Amino acid sequence: MLALRIIEKLLIIYFGLYLLADLLMYFYALFYFIFKRRTLRSEPDFSSHPITIVVPAYNEEVTVATAVENLLGLNYPSYEVVVVNDGSTDATLERLVDRFGLRPVEDAPLHALHTAPVRRVYGAPGLPLRVIDKDNGGKADAINAGLNRARGDYVCTVDADSVLDRDALREVIRPMIEDPAVMIGGGQLAVANGTVIENNRVVNARMPRNLLVIWQIVEYIKSFMISRLAFSRINALLIMSGAFSMFRKKDLLAAGGFLSPLNRNPYILETVGEGARTVCEDMEIVVRLWRYKRDLGQKAKVRFVPEAVCWTEVPESPRNLFKQRARWHQGLGETLRYHRAMIFEPKYGATGMIGMPYYLFFEFLSPAVKLSALIFLIVAARAGLLHLHWVLLLLLGIMVATALITATLTLILEYWASRRLPAMRDALRYKTFGDWLRLVGAGIASEFTYAFFKIIAQLKGIWQFVRGNAEWKKFERKGFQKMQA
Repeated sequence: MLALRIIEKLLIIYFGLYLLADLLMYFYALFYFIFKRRTLRSEPDFSSHPITIVVPAYNEEVTVATAVENLLGLNYPSYEVVVVNDGSTDATLERLVDRFGLRPVEDAPLHALHTAPVRRVYGAPGLPLRVIDKDNGGKADAINAGLNRARGDYVCTVDADSVLDRDALREVIRPMIEDPAVMIGGGQLAVANGTVIENNRVVNARMPRNLLVIWQIVEYIKSFMISRLAFSRINALLIMSGAFSMFRKKDLLAAGGFLSPLNRNPYILETVGEGARTVCEDMEIVVRLWRYKRDLGQKAKVRFVPEAVCWTEVPESPRNLFKQRARWHQGLGETLRYHRAMIFEPKYGATGMIGMPYYLFFEFLSPAVKLSALIFLIVAARAGLLHLHWVLLLLLGIMVATALITATLTLILEYWASRRLPAMRDALRYKTFGDWLRLVGAGIASEFTYAFFKIIAQLKGIWQFVRGNAEWKKFERKGFQKMQA
């Protein structure tokens, strides 16, 4: 009995702190979207801040040509697109050659990050587009190959199944131009499944019918518009989505580029070790940049920019979603292990004292604690220490809290989006009252269904992390529908 009481108190403390953190982030999000006004500032000279967009592509024949066509139509005065075909076994390269009339060009690397061998570089006459064809080395290796030939002062990584809003580059780079301390910028990810591209812009018609996709829409809203917004505010944001992130090229090169077993940069060897790899390179590079800047005593910031929108395809089958979430959780564990010296280290500021501990205790260890709590409830019930009415009250509380959070946040987001860019309104998949009710209902249902699915997937990720499984599990794409005007 004593052991059960001790476990009970520990679980109460853990979930109490978890709830407190979530509420603080939620109320900050409400404050931001209700009261924060967009200040009218002079337009920066974007032409003096050239960008290289690096698109790693492995077996992306379904989406790559449409994605590149979208990138070539962005509203930014000085940028180039570098697609890296990472040894694809499908027709990825052929799709690009046919669509853009690519021809072999002489293009020597500007930088010296070690990567798998480059076979050939192609150019497109009259277009700011190059395609690097190389041996397979993984996503991080592909990005490094693009980084080696990047001519811009900024490097933006974009997935080959993603589509950017026309003004996304302007929005995401703006805080980096205005504040030299901002080393990374990232935008909002919107679920693209079922969307149509018309006149090179995404058009959303209706809420998708697939319940898994709806659950992910709710999840993305909470993740980006609550969690990342709040962590950005306290300067403790540790992850930017690989689907859409902006970096200063000089910082990327100084910190060693993206983590790959082929990359033998001295800073990587010093901090992470030889032959290190991760299945989630997007989080590791952000944490390593924090570490690099703080070790040098330099000011650094990472900014989430909700006005910058990127549409990306999400898994539609349980199998693919399970693999993706397991991989994400494994990658989280790898990053925390590589940079464990930062945890609770004051010299790393809010990143080390808040961000790293939060991701360790309330993200990485969370599925194990939740499983332990479930086992505790079963044991306590069998021992007669648990009363049914308290359990029912707890379940009711979860339903009410989820409904309130989902309902209020989506309503406020709709109001906020209506006063911003057209892309903000297009990113909202709930266009009618019926859509909104479905979204809120799906959010409530997910707490008793999808939440358990995620716990199992994350536990699999922990197991893969312990085993050192380095396989990158890619899910099948359907691609965008295209409609010409």
